[in-house]
Amino acid sequence: MTRRRVFSGIGLLLALHAIALFVSGQSPRLSLVFVLVCAISAAVACYARSTGTSGPVRRKWDFVASALSLWAIGATMFLLRLVLPWLAQFDKLGPEFYFLVYGIPVLLAISTSNEGRDTVLFVLIDSFQAVFAVILVYIELTLSHPLAYSSNIGNPNLSIIYGTGAWLLAGASLLRLFARPHSEEKALYQILFVYLLFFAVLATPLRGSCVFNLLPIGQYRDLLGDLLFLVLTAGCWLVVADPESESAAIEMNSFALVLNNGSPILFTLAVLALGALVARHHFELGISAIALSLLIYCFRAALLQSAYMHAQHALTRSQHALREANSRLKQLSLHDALTGLPNRRQFDQSLELEWKRALRNRRPLSLLIIDVDCFKALNDLYGHPAGDECLSRIASALQSPLRRAGEIAARYGGEEFAAILPDVDLIGAAKVAEAMRSAVLSLQILHEGSTVDRFVTASVGAATMLPTSDTSPENLIAAADEALYRAKRSGRNRVELAELHPAAIQR
Repeated sequence: MTRRRVFSGIGLLLALHAIALFVSGQSPRLSLVFVLVCAISAAVACYARSTGTSGPVRRKWDFVASALSLWAIGATMFLLRLVLPWLAQFDKLGPEFYFLVYGIPVLLAISTSNEGRDTVLFVLIDSFQAVFAVILVYIELTLSHPLAYSSNIGNPNLSIIYGTGAWLLAGASLLRLFARPHSEEKALYQILFVYLLFFAVLATPLRGSCVFNLLPIGQYRDLLGDLLFLVLTAGCWLVVADPESESAAIEMNSFALVLNNGSPILFTLAVLALGALVARHHFELGISAIALSLLIYCFRAALLQSAYMHAQHALTRSQHALREANSRLKQLSLHDALTGLPNRRQFDQSLELEWKRALRNRRPLSLLIIDVDCFKALNDLYGHPAGDECLSRIASALQSPLRRAGEIAARYGGEEFAAILPDVDLIGAAKVAEAMRSAVLSLQILHEGSTVDRFVTASVGAATMLPTSDTSPENLIAAADEALYRAKRSGRNRVELAELHPAAIQR
């Protein structure tokens, strides 16, 4: 609905009310009809706003709409009493009952949590408290204060309670704004605060008045009653939720957390106050009401604590599962999926680590590079699945000669493998290289397309260096790679040792 249409409607209703007062000689009955129409329009606007939201906020809008409906019912009954006074003998509750009960749904809208944690059980608890509060209001009205209903006479105590309650509701809605609610709920509390503040001003008894001052008395000030509900109507149609507050609500300070999590106690305090009022005239009944409200609150607190502990356990399990998942991801990122050996990334990290250790301890470091002979011919002849099976079996065979701590075999790339041998000299490296070459041949994997043997064979290049500040792991890799190519040029299925320049190894 456009802003122009909303303000035009508000202006039209106020103008018609003013004209009606002027023409009718300031009739309270006609004035009450206009206030009633405005209250109903506010209830309809709240229900319409509710349909456009979801979750806990929708329930809050429904609470506000229900409160306005109760007020409209009370105003209707008050109007009927003015038109048909004899109906009073059949109405045991009176309009004041609905005017007081009106505050209960409003308090529910303010006090319920703004998170999606409210389960059906919590909703049932709040509903029970609401019904309990209605019963206490009924007791206070019917048993404690027999009322004389008229447009000018009411009970002074109830009038004070009504005005005080209105101010407390306005203050509670303001406090909820400090809890940094998210976009739609922030809009709700902004609209509700302005409305409740206006409501509290109009509901406050003035000059010893004992009536609910929101009820029309046939004067031009009755237009303020129209304006009260029209302000709420306009807010429902025109106030747009701020999307930026959605992200701001994720982070809360300590004060906001206390307000947000402690807000349900507001309704319990209201029930306690009603119990105290009843206890003035019916002590046992009032004390029983107070005890029951405290019991309900303790039960709710126990449920929240249980939910908190369950959430903590769930969080702990999630953290453990996350650590395991991270560990598996790290394992996958550092190991070859086909062979299970460390991949090139892990090989580079391990070589860098062992190089620094050897440099620090002034110990030799050896490297082997192993290449499967005529592997492309094997793939072409037997297919890639057979090639993958061959590489997997060779990976297992290459690990058998590695018995010392720190020695690792890795898939270097394609059909090439590498082995890092910390604290092993060139003679020791040659022995390990020969053991690996023999282990591959002993697998007796048939390879009729090989130019070397009937079975799969491997060539090995070995190199050893004593790391210095003038050398790097790349020097060691280059030396082992050169030895591998010499082995392949020399007929394959053999081990070749790197011929390092004397200057490359400094003791």
